Amino acid sequence: MKTRIALIHDQLASFFAGSEKVFFTIFDIIPEADVYTTVLDRDILPEKYRNIDIKTTFIQNMPFGKTKYKAYFPIMPVAVEFLDMQDYDLIISSHHCVAKGVIPGPGAFHICYCHSPARYIWDLFWTYSKHNNFNVLKQIIMSFAAQYLRMWDVSSSVRVDHFLANSTFTAKRIKKYYGRDSEVLYPPVDTNKFNFESSGDYYLMAGRLAAYKGYDLAVEAFNESGKKLVIAGDGTEYEKLKKLAGPNVEMTGRVSNEKLAELMNNCRAFVFPGKEDFGIVMAEAQSAGKPVIAYNVGGARDIVINNETGLLFDEVSIEALNKAVVQSERIDWDYNHIAGHSKKFDTSVFQARIKELADNYL
Repeated sequence: MKTRIALIHDQLASFFAGSEKVFFTIFDIIPEADVYTTVLDRDILPEKYRNIDIKTTFIQNMPFGKTKYKAYFPIMPVAVEFLDMQDYDLIISSHHCVAKGVIPGPGAFHICYCHSPARYIWDLFWTYSKHNNFNVLKQIIMSFAAQYLRMWDVSSSVRVDHFLANSTFTAKRIKKYYGRDSEVLYPPVDTNKFNFESSGDYYLMAGRLAAYKGYDLAVEAFNESGKKLVIAGDGTEYEKLKKLAGPNVEMTGRVSNEKLAELMNNCRAFVFPGKEDFGIVMAEAQSAGKPVIAYNVGGARDIVINNETGLLFDEVSIEALNKAVVQSERIDWDYNHIAGHSKKFDTSVFQARIKELADNYL
């Protein structure tokens, strides 16, 4: 009898970022699998994936479901539980929201690749409330919703047979909130995407401009130091950062892959002052032989070897970031060594382990 495999990712809408890249790397390994998501916008998908059959939940057909899906978060647990997974032998969920909550059949094996226990209901609940400017009434309503979602998040974790965490930091959060052990498997990084060309006169930040990634701190720090900073990317924080940026800070907006490669290959160092569960862009910067200057927390601890492939600073402050930047300019970086270190994150390592796990459990 043919083995049936299902892959599910939280949402494929709004943007195609790190977790989506991970999900489709899994699909590339197991292209015969059935694919599920809560909400789908095919326009965000790379051309090679736009015509595959992707099944969605009932939220897809709700008013403004594709664009305002975040408003439906309180009912997303119901939506994923409504998906019929009873005929599958292997389920692989790509989870940062609700994907792990599907109900497998009694004979199925469920592997969850956890990008993060849902930040907005756990440790970053208050941060999200602040950045969304919730008034007291909204905070109270969201507190009740979050309480229900936390209970569901914990109870649904027992449906997973094997947790994969994208970093040591995420593994600790899985243990803290779900009481489960997990295997650390770094997300796939294309370590051939960038290549060292020169060490230019500017520092670089790149990615989705979200509040928790620390872009505002970097802009303020570089405004003070006067050193040149280039920020490549778009997102909810773009206009705010544009107003904050001094003449030495260049906001490029979203750039082509070719332009990003040019910026990465020729920057002096890559800056990442936020807290990220892993942070693929930091590993990409290392693959270009670039030292990474990062806040000493989260995935940065797995990616950066302090004083060897970059610098880790311990305090979220303008002073600490500027001090680290000055310190980095005094180090004679071995660009080849930094690039070589990045190979531990290469896509081939990720693919080999996923294939091994899938083969073992079928």
